[in-house]
Amino acid sequence: MSLILEEISVKREHSFRLKIDVLPHIEVPWHYHPEYELIFIEKSHGTLVIGDCIDHFKDGDMVFIGPNTPHIMKNDDLYYKKESEERVIAWVVHFKEDSFGKEFFLLPEMRKIKEMLTNSFKGIRIKGSTKYKIIQCLKNLHASDYSQRIIVLLQILQLIAQSEDLEYLASDNFVESFKQSSNQKLYQIYEYVSKNFQQKIDLDEAAKVANMSKTAFCRFFKNKTQKTFSEFLNEMRINYAQKLLAEDKLSVAQIAYECGFNSPSYFNKQFKAKTGIAPLEMRHNL
Repeated sequence: MSLILEEISVKREHSFRLKIDVLPHIEVPWHYHPEYELIFIEKSHGTLVIGDCIDHFKDGDMVFIGPNTPHIMKNDDLYYKKESEERVIAWVVHFKEDSFGKEFFLLPEMRKIKEMLTNSFKGIRIKGSTKYKIIQCLKNLHASDYSQRIIVLLQILQLIAQSEDLEYLASDNFVESFKQSSNQKLYQIYEYVSKNFQQKIDLDEAAKVANMSKTAFCRFFKNKTQKTFSEFLNEMRINYAQKLLAEDKLSVAQIAYECGFNSPSYFNKQFKAKTGIAPLEMRHNL
């Protein structure tokens, strides 16, 4: 189990890539790449993991992901059945920071865009009117060639940089831990938790993933993330619970079990400790 470096190929006549995927389902591993990535999900639904954020994605969602941020998208089980007639349609743009020249984003006029690019390591969900403006730009980009491609991509970046319709996905703690370490073991632990957080996670098994003794693993994890493994696991589960509360489809008790807690009362206690309010109160406030 390891994080995969994805190789992004770009045509010789282009400085960045735009593609439109039409697939029966998404089939990508837990991966990263040095390119920025803009994804518009025209049609598809499933689970999205960016750093330590676990979320749903659905038709019409748009996400911008910074370079070297570990992420994965997986369709709901329906997509992988042999008789499934579901299809994925996704618009994807990949570009590197030096696609326009090594110092382009250091120009004074690029300051707002540069700030947005720096923050994109967390992953950004793009919403509201900004998203619909970018969808039109993507259509223009698909029809463009030569220098017009560069102009349209810069328009997209400017729209994101100026927008207030943004939701940052991964936590600040995740960003800090990965700034300080490129340790493969940490990536493996994040991958293990993101795949298994809805089930009982045993500390011994987590230590085996990192190929460490339990004592060494606890010390290593606390040193890298400034929190215990249990604290990290509960935070990841509660972050996911907040998404489910906002969707308003499941009861609080159902959400507790869906997020991997073994009792609603323990879930309520941990949720209030992290957010300051009870789950039901948060639902009423949404």
